[in-house]
Amino acid sequence: MIEELIRLDVAQLERAYRQRERAVEARVKLPFALRLDGVGFGRALKGFAEPRDERVHRALVQGAMELVKRLSASGAYVVSDEVNALFLGPSLPYAGRVEKLASISASLLSAVASTLLNRQLVFDSRAIPLEDAEDAKRYVAYRARVGLNNFVSSMLHRLGAEVAGVHLAERIAKLESLGVRLAERPAWEWSGSSVFWRLGGKRELAVEDGPWRLIEAIEAYARAPELAQ
Repeated sequence: MIEELIRLDVAQLERAYRQRERAVEARVKLPFALRLDGVGFGRALKGFAEPRDERVHRALVQGAMELVKRLSASGAYVVSDEVNALFLGPSLPYAGRVEKLASISASLLSAVASTLLNRQLVFDSRAIPLEDAEDAKRYVAYRARVGLNNFVSSMLHRLGAEVAGVHLAERIAKLESLGVRLAERPAWEWSGSSVFWRLGGKRELAVEDGPWRLIEAIEAYARAPELAQ
């Protein structure tokens, strides 16, 4: 067996398999987002508060901060069981190789969240091409809208008052008629959290509830993209 291994032409095999790898390799250009979603969180986080648990949210925020730092991202938005990392440039990690970006981001977030929550957690990751800064802001607002919708639907379900096929505004009104006012709930529950670079003086990562601070930061990156370095 050892002799057979020794006789293998490693250089030739390396070239052949590298060529096959490149044949299926996808790349993404700036700007883009990475969306990471929890897989099977309902079972994995049994015993935590539903539909939102602050311990879980803060763990995902911590994971998002690590993603932003490790991958030189422009910021991130955390809502529900998902983390959205934004890449506006000029840094393009791993030359935009989607396989690398997806596997490394999912592995990193899974490791951080699993360690902090003492549960085996798994995330998937996908790349979403964006057109420009305005599109990036629209994307964050879109994920915030999805997160709000999911929170309201989950609360109505828990209260036994599901309203199918009704606009979100009407469902919020129904929720308030049952005594649950969004304005009186912690903002992170229904609007998530922004992870962004605080500019002016010492540059550092900051976290604020809601998507609005990240949307504002995207405008700053659009004006001075070198700040993403």
